[in-house]
Amino acid sequence: MITPAMPDMKKQINASDVDFDLFSDETESWIGSIINLGALASAIVVGILVDIIGRKMTMLLLSAPFVLGWLLLAFAKNSAMIIIGRAITGFCGGGFSLAAPLFVAEMAEDNIRGALGSGFQVMVTFGILFVYVFGSFLTFQWLAIICGFVPLVFLVAMIFIPESPRYLVAKGKPTDASKSLCWFRKKTSSQDVEDEMRIIEMSVNEMKAQASSFSELFESHHLRPSLLMIALMCFQQLSGINAVIFYTSDIFTSAGSTMDENLSTIIVGIVQFVATVSSIFFVDRAGRKILLLISSAVMCGSLVVLGIFFQLKDNGKDEGLGWLPLICLMLFITAFSIGYGPIPWLMLGELIPQKVKARVASLSTVINWGLSFIVTKFFKSIQEALTIQWCYWIFAIICAIGFVFVFLLLPETKGKSIEEIQQYFGGPTSSAQPQEQKKTKEQPE
Repeated sequence: MITPAMPDMKKQINASDVDFDLFSDETESWIGSIINLGALASAIVVGILVDIIGRKMTMLLLSAPFVLGWLLLAFAKNSAMIIIGRAITGFCGGGFSLAAPLFVAEMAEDNIRGALGSGFQVMVTFGILFVYVFGSFLTFQWLAIICGFVPLVFLVAMIFIPESPRYLVAKGKPTDASKSLCWFRKKTSSQDVEDEMRIIEMSVNEMKAQASSFSELFESHHLRPSLLMIALMCFQQLSGINAVIFYTSDIFTSAGSTMDENLSTIIVGIVQFVATVSSIFFVDRAGRKILLLISSAVMCGSLVVLGIFFQLKDNGKDEGLGWLPLICLMLFITAFSIGYGPIPWLMLGELIPQKVKARVASLSTVINWGLSFIVTKFFKSIQEALTIQWCYWIFAIICAIGFVFVFLLLPETKGKSIEEIQQYFGGPTSSAQPQEQKKTKEQPE
């Protein structure tokens, strides 16, 4: 919300409706980055709640403070109210970023799990585009009020959706789990989902039969997927995506663009949304690995070229190249949206075994939001110290390393059940899975 709302906030300074300290460089950087600290804190709390009260109930409980955060932003009169409102909405948004992918991965069928998992990032990018468009003609107060209705709508809709069947099985509620699975599979009888229920029950029971402790994270079949997951989160944030999104207007201004700042952000938002929607149609066809490779390669190239543009600009050799930053940003956003945007969150639900999923999801989310805070908070400081072109070249180097990482180490999970993925890492084999099916299905590549 802050990117399109900033111009309106600055206009209201003249009317003394907000404190003048609001737009000092330091305060502005805190307003932009505090949402990440809120999300980081929620990862610790929500990582515990999802196993105690469930995925569904956790998301329902987050809805009320979400509304409170938006109300604080809507009626803010000073920077403190805005920072607190941003921290609360960050806490709730971060909680959803952990609970929602777990919920989707556990209730989705194997052949559409990728598409549904990508739906989380689609909603994120739709939200970004939503505030870009409405923020171009609404005051920040009205924009916050409209955003506050979203968690209310979610609260009402989610009441009618059952809890994750896998979670219900883990809590010893097989009857409820069967009803939940019937609802998600559009079946009328528990007999229609009997085979899938047997596989889920055996998988969960085998996990529960083993003693659970933090030290289990260091077992090979838990440690390997956990490290892969953490690495994906690191590459996602260190690609520079949040710096690009938050400082889109500043990038165009620095490039000398005469395009209206609202129009430039809307264009970026449209490109991001369309690309993310497109990823739904590719993630279960092309696979996760190939999309991540394409994503990191294109992001790397566009950041290199963007850095070269600013180098030329510093040397006064950028005449006739004013269009180049927009093209680079559009390519960067597109590449991120088909790969490193949705896929790490999707694979959070796929790679991690049920037994340590809550711990690893919590740790991965803490790292993700922590890096997001660092990048957003210190981007301008680094830019002043190293020049803007070196900022982009550093991000490009990280993307190149991410390409090598995915190519050499990340397995393909397209079309594989959660149980098969666990077996790939040396996890326990579910005895409920038909033997013929085990023999014929290949492991992740």
